[in-house]
Amino acid sequence: MEKTKIFGTVIAAFLILMVGKGSEGNKSESPSPTSINIVVILDTSNRISKAKNPDQLERDITIVKGIANLFVDRLLDELKNQERNTWLRHHLAFVVPEQPGTTPIPPGIIGKLKIWPTNTDRESASARKVKEMRAALLGTIDELYQVVEKQKKFTGSDIWKWFRASGLEYLKPNTQNYIICISDGYLDFDRIIQDKRPKIGNKTSYIPYTQIVQHRNDPNWEQQFDSEGHGLLEIGKDFSAYDVKFLMAEIKLRHMLDLPILKKYWRTWLGSMEITDSEFVESQPDPQILKEKIKTFVSQHQ
Repeated sequence: MEKTKIFGTVIAAFLILMVGKGSEGNKSESPSPTSINIVVILDTSNRISKAKNPDQLERDITIVKGIANLFVDRLLDELKNQERNTWLRHHLAFVVPEQPGTTPIPPGIIGKLKIWPTNTDRESASARKVKEMRAALLGTIDELYQVVEKQKKFTGSDIWKWFRASGLEYLKPNTQNYIICISDGYLDFDRIIQDKRPKIGNKTSYIPYTQIVQHRNDPNWEQQFDSEGHGLLEIGKDFSAYDVKFLMAEIKLRHMLDLPILKKYWRTWLGSMEITDSEFVESQPDPQILKEKIKTFVSQHQ
């Protein structure tokens, strides 16, 4: 219970800072709230395995439900304090990248992991309608993690493929787009799967753990990374038409020297898509540290 309260506070601070607006000046002259679009990537690979990380699945559920609840609270505030239909401009979606060679999450669950109001909701805009949306989403989140908890095979979450195949479809123009990736940061797969992954030279569609080990033992690893052209394989997508900010949270390091290496892989790859605003937050034993890191990240964009 205490853990749930703490993570609820973390997510509350996150979303309040993200969408909060100053109240100075004449209220009638205040600009309308910025439209927001939050896309949350859920890594359901072996990082959430009870055998490997007994408490990770529960931590993820707490974070996911916290984001959903605070997003809905934002919609309710707009219904109460702003124009009747401003809430239609905000969107939230949770996505689950596939794991190659495993049974996919049922489409009936994936299709309901979102709150994307449409013009058809305009006439029925009410607190009751929004609360019904929340109840439906929270119920779908429970369904999702019931399926995830029963997974018997984990091959690796294909976040690389999600960006290539679906990333642009989830973004909105004239909107502040947030992509939040809940992951340990290690984009690797089972050996059999990984050996079949696309690669060109030293560019790969995964992060080779053997390469991370070599980098961590080389004081000149970054120079080697650049000179030998290491990194994630570019996907040929340009996100520059959208205002996108990226946050990876719940990174769980396998070695204390790995964080700058992981950042190099991810930032180089995101930069190839013109996503240049990114932050990376480790999983913290003290949730207060996580809270402050998230607050710092969000406050840079106000």
